[in-house]
Amino acid sequence: MRVKSICTSIALVVVFAGCRKEVELPDALVSAENNLNAVFEALDQQMEAAAEYIESVDLDTTLIRAKLSDLVNGNANVAEFSWVNPEGILKLIEPPEFYDFQGLNISHEDDFLQVSETKEPILSPTFTASEGFYAAAVMHPILMNGTFSGAIEALLNTEGFLGEIMEPLIAGQAFELWVMEKGGTMIYDQDAYVVGLNLFTDPLYKDFPDLLTAAEKINDEETGTTHYSFFRALTNETVTKLAYWTTVEHHGTEWKIVWVKPE
Repeated sequence: MRVKSICTSIALVVVFAGCRKEVELPDALVSAENNLNAVFEALDQQMEAAAEYIESVDLDTTLIRAKLSDLVNGNANVAEFSWVNPEGILKLIEPPEFYDFQGLNISHEDDFLQVSETKEPILSPTFTASEGFYAAAVMHPILMNGTFSGAIEALLNTEGFLGEIMEPLIAGQAFELWVMEKGGTMIYDQDAYVVGLNLFTDPLYKDFPDLLTAAEKINDEETGTTHYSFFRALTNETVTKLAYWTTVEHHGTEWKIVWVKPE
């Protein structure tokens, strides 16, 4: 919800004694948020249409594979698409390099259980995929006459998926962008070695207490600004950074986009 301040009309509100002072978010951060939301919205529309198509062809596997192939060809930032049958078996996967994972049973996994029970789409928490990369899954139910009849899943390589959005914004710039899943797990950074690490628990961060304090604010608040010390991107040089952040929420999962600039 947007709140109109008594002081100014820009979107971000920071409360001070007796007055709300608003801080303007950096343009690149606003663009990153808008672009990510747009990609998610477009993906949802495609997956909803594909689920309806799969329902309409009465689960014909030849036609389903052709539809999955179309989705792959139209989404360079998605690693794979799959059809999950009602029993939770990954029956069909595209592109071909992931055929070896067809037949995998995911019926016990929380994301499949949630979709089958609620009949609503989800964005899963991040995880290490069997395919060998750090991932998140968008899953949409397939409903036939209101009955759960499996799901269609888009598997996102989070580093590559977010890189398509963030890298054009940071190319040649002095600022950095990184993305944290709510809970502290790093899912995108110019320093790829931190992807998958948790800001609150990994030993890498224990010597940077002000970063941990900043991460707590970022985790708990929708948007804001702060300072912390950490390595300059792609170097071992410790610098103080000015940070702004915002939150993208999709199907109940929150990703925190953070803009930082060494001071």
